[in-house]
Amino acid sequence: MATADRSLLRPVEHPNPAVTVIVPTIPDNDHSAVVASLARQTADAYDVIVVTDPDLGVCEARNLGLERADGDIVAFTDDDCRPPAGWVEAIRRAFDEREDLVVLEGPVEGGMTYEGRRKYPTCNLAVDREAALDAGGFDERFEYWREDTEFGWRLEERGTAAYDERVRMVHPERPRSSIVQKNEALLKRRYPEKYEDVIVPDTLSGRVNDWLWRKGVWDAVDSVRYGSGVSGRG
Repeated sequence: MATADRSLLRPVEHPNPAVTVIVPTIPDNDHSAVVASLARQTADAYDVIVVTDPDLGVCEARNLGLERADGDIVAFTDDDCRPPAGWVEAIRRAFDEREDLVVLEGPVEGGMTYEGRRKYPTCNLAVDREAALDAGGFDERFEYWREDTEFGWRLEERGTAAYDERVRMVHPERPRSSIVQKNEALLKRRYPEKYEDVIVPDTLSGRVNDWLWRKGVWDAVDSVRYGSGVSGRG
């Protein structure tokens, strides 16, 4: 674990943080902009851990950050995101208002948009650290696809889950990830009822759009429109 420890950067420190922010990245990715945004937060009792070990998968990186976090609340975002100045403060307020809150998501805007559908994207996710550790952290079998949704669904069984409009995230660029069919199938097998409720659209047009997405049509269209994505964490 010594190598991994050397890859833990702490650009924002606090002696007794209420919230620890985890950012997984790799050395080839520039994370200076997200760190700059995190350094400008209006909250006071928070710190930031950037996990840069290139030998760790994204689930391993987040789990390492979770283990090393000092805050009772752990927030996750990605190296290509720009947290608004009040992001950490809004997370702290949401947990203060709900004693049994264990998993929190919020809206995302920009190259990715999200309005709260229990998919728990890790670009804007916060958890109770003790509950997350008791749940075993992120499941590495879902590496790079649906690891966030599976993690959130597991935490739903341990307390209150919430979507809070105040916890806003800006994701300027199109996400790098794309569907991994075996992960999608595994999620459906493990959570058939939740999968039907959350993932499967309930309208004909939604189901057609979902089928095109699963076949990779929209990824191909976006690749032409935006150019090929850059592989890596975030």
